[in-house]
Amino acid sequence: MSATALETQPLLIDAAVAAGVKRFIPSEFGSCTTSPKVAKLPVYSSMFKIKQYLEEQATTGKLTWTVLACGAFMEFIFAHPVLLDFANHKTVLYDKGDNRISSTSLSNIGKAVAGIFQHFEATKNRVVRVSEVILTQNQLLKVAQKLQPSVKWEISEIQTTTMLQESLEELGAGNFGEQVVLKLIKATAFGGDAYGTAYDETDNKLLEIKELTDDDLEKRVAEALK
Repeated sequence: MSATALETQPLLIDAAVAAGVKRFIPSEFGSCTTSPKVAKLPVYSSMFKIKQYLEEQATTGKLTWTVLACGAFMEFIFAHPVLLDFANHKTVLYDKGDNRISSTSLSNIGKAVAGIFQHFEATKNRVVRVSEVILTQNQLLKVAQKLQPSVKWEISEIQTTTMLQESLEELGAGNFGEQVVLKLIKATAFGGDAYGTAYDETDNKLLEIKELTDDDLEKRVAEALK
């Protein structure tokens, strides 16, 4: 569901209970949506409300739930100028570029969802984490420079704490524009270990998610540079 519709999910949860549905996976699929540090922030607070509602339903035995934390969508990372602008050879390094973030491809996110149902009891009423690769901006930049050594990159820096403060001030002033919300999401999702965006412990093995090798990652970067 889109961010603007997140808070309507109790309607679907109630309908699921009435229909006898046994497992509900809320619309999160994010990087730091389960971090207590974002619980009161715009966008994220809605997700915490939904999780709390699911937990309440689960205590009655009418429904079970699973939150799938998958990190950043890999296709989004490589197709858009999010961590690196591959097309124009530019990057804005968040906190000097060493913040870690898990990332998973859409196909493996789908596989993980299927795996949740295949391992029904093992995934019951908990957060499940999958991570195909843990990335940093400097890591990606190093691979890109290796592949195109003659290309000069335009590099600047920004602090995620500054981004977060600016976004909150703009939201507080009534500016709920897409760019403002995106700034808040970037400040947290790319904020590194402070928000637990890199999953060192995962359910990859349970859900049979294969992790990227160094060669696989280099191929991804090479395709993005074309």
